[in-house]
Amino acid sequence: MPTETQDTARLAAGPAWREAAAEPALPVLASPSWRGVDADIWRLRLPDGSTCIAKVMDIDTGQFSDISTAFAAARQAADAGVGPRIIAADVEARTLVMEDLSAGAGWAAGTLDKVLDRSSRLKALEQRKAFQRTKPLGRKADVFAEVETLLEKCRAARAPVPEDIDWLAMNIREVRDAIGASGIDYVPAHGDGNVSNLMFSRSGEVRLLDWDMAGDMDPMLDAGTFLVEAHDSESDAAELFEAFHGRFERTLFNRAWLYGAADDLRWGLIGALLAGTSRRETYEFLKFGDWRFLRARMAIRDPRFSEKLGRL
Repeated sequence: MPTETQDTARLAAGPAWREAAAEPALPVLASPSWRGVDADIWRLRLPDGSTCIAKVMDIDTGQFSDISTAFAAARQAADAGVGPRIIAADVEARTLVMEDLSAGAGWAAGTLDKVLDRSSRLKALEQRKAFQRTKPLGRKADVFAEVETLLEKCRAARAPVPEDIDWLAMNIREVRDAIGASGIDYVPAHGDGNVSNLMFSRSGEVRLLDWDMAGDMDPMLDAGTFLVEAHDSESDAAELFEAFHGRFERTLFNRAWLYGAADDLRWGLIGALLAGTSRRETYEFLKFGDWRFLRARMAIRDPRFSEKLGRL
């Protein structure tokens, strides 16, 4: 039987993966976790029994993601040991083929209960930081600009946004102005804190998946998207931030936390937009969007919100 390395080389060199038997790789969940929503995920099984994963991006994803950047980031992550090995990538066909990180190979998808473990959360942040040391991706990712674009799309589509959307957007614009005034450095980054984008091995390794939001961005945006996702309390997030950064800097932590609120609004708008436009009517896009709107609302209503704005 060919070795895994030989299988990978053969798949990358020719069309064998196109002829493999395909089976669904995982159940899709739009809520409570955004898992498998951006693409059809297939496990490809070759005649010799070896497998790989094919991710065929859904056309909905083009409303908020740049596929060519996502695929380039996935390759870059693989080269850096941050993500799974990439076997083939076809931007025109919206298809990415990668190694199979599955239960059979000792891997498990990230869930909120898995990141209760402090060491797992820290490893996830360290992998993000490792990717930030790779070369620029060539596309700037601006969460604030994306919020404005998504807001326009939602209004044009008459998507089901909450009644206080103007108030939410106004406050996030204040975050944009405050961060912009303090200056921004750009690094290549993953940019999506959803824990389903993590894979954990039995030996404690962590890999990052789903580079749909990747781009060159403020490293605190990358950190903030994960901090607000993986922590119920700000104090717990501050403790992990200190371990990740090496010391606690209030200004940088405030920046990351406020970016997390902006990211919540962005994903709320994505959920609302797809609820109003997607042909996939059985997915709970609106439920997911409402949850992210709620988190953004809670962050803005926090009595310390104005204090954070003033200490950046």
